[in-house]
Amino acid sequence: MPFNVRKPKFRLVISIALLIGLLLVVTAIVGSSPTACGACHTMSPYTEALQESAHSDIACYECHLPAGAWDWPAFKTHEVLGMYPASIIKARLDGAATMTSRTACLKCHSEVLEDVIEAGGIRIQHDSCAPEGSCDSCHSTVAHGESTRWILEPAMEDCIGCHRDEKAPTTCDLCHAGKTTAERLSRGSWAITHGPEWETTHGMGDLRTCDACHDDKKCASCHDIKLPHPMDFGSTHPAVALENPESCETCHDSVALCDACHGISMPHPEGFLSEHSKIATGTDDAVCIRCHKEADCVRCHVAHTHPGSTDGLIGAGLPETGR
Repeated sequence: MPFNVRKPKFRLVISIALLIGLLLVVTAIVGSSPTACGACHTMSPYTEALQESAHSDIACYECHLPAGAWDWPAFKTHEVLGMYPASIIKARLDGAATMTSRTACLKCHSEVLEDVIEAGGIRIQHDSCAPEGSCDSCHSTVAHGESTRWILEPAMEDCIGCHRDEKAPTTCDLCHAGKTTAERLSRGSWAITHGPEWETTHGMGDLRTCDACHDDKKCASCHDIKLPHPMDFGSTHPAVALENPESCETCHDSVALCDACHGISMPHPEGFLSEHSKIATGTDDAVCIRCHKEADCVRCHVAHTHPGSTDGLIGAGLPETGR
């Protein structure tokens, strides 16, 4: 009797295992084609762009398995046990955008690591400039075009930053070829920072890259101050801000930047000195010690130099200046 009870259960287990195995075989054969993927995913714009690209005859798994064949069992199991059931109950299948594997790209494009490559007006030595990471960082549209959910292109700001770290040249013609300056400035962030509204948008770019093309005098002619700000500007800017506050306001909103950073209205308003005891909690007030040393408090509160009698030589400031 026990044998007869176990036999149906055993057959059920075998049947389920065979069914899963059959699904794996079927999906292994047909599951890697754009047509199969498009049965569930919203693939129409992706497949249309793919058919017009150089990757039109490449199976989806060739690019989308993170580490190639080693990931096939795990991906296929997720597909059978996760994706397919979700599609049956009409669950949303679009997950977060992910980058394709560098390993997958190099299976066909290993030559890019051997020499300087020139394409689209840009020269690059991949083994130095792109030794790791995903190729999607610069080439995200090569298969699915503008339909790609996460479009990434080469950013010159990144190139210049790395060249400077490695003490490499930053001259334009080192990397650019076959395009005029106007053409180079018409793409990516340059189209914004150098576009028709450049006077109000040029500060939206990475200011560390300005001097790759512009000298200090170009910036100072409008801003009346050295740009980009030097590394120690965080500790030296108070003197500049007091001497020429208008130069700050050319780019910065005092409420949004100065007050937000200092935690208090900056520069201090008129009459602040005589009223500051209502705000400051002591010599260790977190807001005050961002700019002031304890000695600034001691000069008045311990040495008894009263605001009305100081000649300003001790650095306490005059009441009427508010500083």
